[in-house]
Amino acid sequence: MEKKRSFFNLEETLKQAVENFAALDPAEIAVNAGVELSKDKLSLKVTFIQQDFLVYHPGGQVKTREGEDASIYLAIIILHYLVTADGKPLTGRWIAYRHLPGGDIYIEPFQKRAVIPFLKTFGDRPADFQKAALALGGYQLDISGISMVIPVLPRVPVCFTIWPGDEEIQTSANILFDEAAPSYLPTEDYAHLPAIVNGAMKGKY
Repeated sequence: MEKKRSFFNLEETLKQAVENFAALDPAEIAVNAGVELSKDKLSLKVTFIQQDFLVYHPGGQVKTREGEDASIYLAIIILHYLVTADGKPLTGRWIAYRHLPGGDIYIEPFQKRAVIPFLKTFGDRPADFQKAALALGGYQLDISGISMVIPVLPRVPVCFTIWPGDEEIQTSANILFDEAAPSYLPTEDYAHLPAIVNGAMKGKY
């Protein structure tokens, strides 16, 4: 099954994601992705940053609990998650974006879309960053810097880190992923995902 994905043409990307999703067994998807399958096996409940979405099989419609359509951008990421998930356990070991498959190719877009906006938003407000992350169900990680892990999808935690600067050193930031990340989303999606999370954190302040 073809699983190549790109965000350059959203409509075509969504169409391919729906086709891939429709070809899979929803019960197997539920196990591999750690999501809930409805009793009639016609929908899967996927939690994305504390908000529940229903994904209907085989049509691939992604809707909120209130029945509203998810944005095409978000629908693509959720469908990619359900299609890619292979059930691999999370490792608790964190890796940089460049260590994801092909991550070196997307490293510049990742910096522009993810790290730099996060740094601009919270670089000089680490306390607000911690509070916003906690409000999204996040927790602190005991590694260098100020690190908060936010559960974005059931098996996609994302670690945001700030290293506060001083008179001699500029404040810096990075975003890390569990070593099992390739088992749940394609690398390009991880370049887009943190911007959505950063926007959600901004919404708390």
